[in-house]
Amino acid sequence: MRVWTWQEFTGGPSREGLAATVGVFDGLHLGHQALIETVKREGPLCPCVITFQENPKKVLHPSSYRGSLLTTGQKLSAIQAEGIEYCVLIDFSDNFATLAGREFLAALYNANVRFVAVGENFQFGYRLDTDAARLEVLSGELGMRSCIVKNVMYRGHPVSSSRVRHAVLEGRFREASEMLGRPYQIIARREGTAGGHGELFVPEDDLLLPPDGEYGVFVKDGETVEQTEASVAQRHIVLGLRMRSERIRLAFVDKATQEKENLVWL
Repeated sequence: MRVWTWQEFTGGPSREGLAATVGVFDGLHLGHQALIETVKREGPLCPCVITFQENPKKVLHPSSYRGSLLTTGQKLSAIQAEGIEYCVLIDFSDNFATLAGREFLAALYNANVRFVAVGENFQFGYRLDTDAARLEVLSGELGMRSCIVKNVMYRGHPVSSSRVRHAVLEGRFREASEMLGRPYQIIARREGTAGGHGELFVPEDDLLLPPDGEYGVFVKDGETVEQTEASVAQRHIVLGLRMRSERIRLAFVDKATQEKENLVWL
């Protein structure tokens, strides 16, 4: 998968026509996967995901931001695994934050985007000046086709990153897993020992952790997967492991429904 910065993407048009979907894609849940499937069906246009290096909510409202569901590396890995050929990774700077919705869509058109898909609840542009319905109008004026993809529903409500985040924050991993299409997982790095009680790890970046408590997890180190218990306390994770790597992957699972052989890892 080729990854462009916004500057590279807008600096010269792609040689190939692009079918693009736009969003934060935090978690890459079932709703995001539906958007990706939409642009993949638009051949001969090449499928493209336009997303952000940092969640705009983290940049604009850092005091109330609860944490990310994926690192940037995990997100790019997940997007590539979905069969996307091109990804635009936007640094949500102050300059980009002031870009109006029409200006943003015009930049997409100039970069050879000829089809754009967004979700029903999508809003973008300076002060959220453009919603999905407005996007349909503006894209038509510019000569781009567009599609508003219907929400994927779960238990009577749309699947969203916010709902996944709430499920993780309340330790409801089965619900999080069903909305993500895979178990909720994080990458953690070793910080030392926990006073003879196990190995001490911390999540990478600002990855979301469940409430303090004891959880069943699968841990992946290279090709080895080990089942164990994790103790979460004050943004730290204590694990009893035979693994010695400095960086591991943890999947918080509902033991009744998940076996390690069926895990999808990012």
